[in-house]
Amino acid sequence: MSDFELPPERDLPRGRLERRARHLVRELTASRRRRRLVLSVVPALAVLLVGATGFTAYTLLRTEPTHFESIGCYDRADLAANVAVVDAQGRGPLAACRGVWRQGALGRPVPERLAACVLETGPIGVFPSTDDRTCERLGLADLSAAALRESTRFVRLRDAIFARIGVPPSGASRGSSRCVGVERARAIVREELEAHGYSDWKVETAGDAFTRERPCAEVSFDGGSKTVLLLAGTRK
Repeated sequence: MSDFELPPERDLPRGRLERRARHLVRELTASRRRRRLVLSVVPALAVLLVGATGFTAYTLLRTEPTHFESIGCYDRADLAANVAVVDAQGRGPLAACRGVWRQGALGRPVPERLAACVLETGPIGVFPSTDDRTCERLGLADLSAAALRESTRFVRLRDAIFARIGVPPSGASRGSSRCVGVERARAIVREELEAHGYSDWKVETAGDAFTRERPCAEVSFDGGSKTVLLLAGTRK
C-alpha cells in the first residue's frame, strides 16, 4: 500500500483541469501517442501520474531540454513506465523525484540512485539507475550541468512572475487570491522575461476569453515554443 495521500479535489472552471493535464502530458510524451490514463492531479509534489501505455522509443537524440516547468519521475528505467509529473521547484530534478519516491507515490523501495535524462520531446525525465549508462541505454542524453543551471534559472523566472501575478490553481489546491488583469499581467510578464534573460520569449493569451466574469490572468508556460500563456480566470 502506498502512504501517498491525495488532498481532496476542488471544482475548477469547466475544462480548465483537463487543459492543464493535457499540456503536461504533451510535454512528456512523443508525437506517436497511445491512450493514457490520468490517475491523479496533485499540487507541487506530484502533478499527475500517467499510466504505462508504451511511450515510443526515440530515434533522434535531443541533447538539451526545452521544457523546465515540470519533471517526469519514472518508476523504472523504461520509457513505457509509469511517470509522475512534478513541479520544478529549483531543487533540481533528482531531488524533486527523490521526494516523490520518499512519499511512496512511485512504490517501494526508494532507489539508491537516479539518473536525469533529456526526453525527446524536451522535458527532463528521471529514472531509477544502477550505473552511469541509464540514459544511454534508453536512447537519451544525460542532463548536462548547463541544462541543470538553466532549469534553476527558469524556476527563478517562474517564481518571480507568480510572486506578482499569483500562483494558478491546481486540481486540489486554490491559487493566489489576487486578481491581475490581462494587460497588466502582460506587462509584468514582459518585464520579468527581460529581467531574467528571456527576451526572446513571447506573451500570448490562450483558452477562454477575458470577460467581466473571468477578468484575472493565470500564467502557464510552453518552453517548446518559448511562450508565456495568459489564461482567463475567475476571482478567488
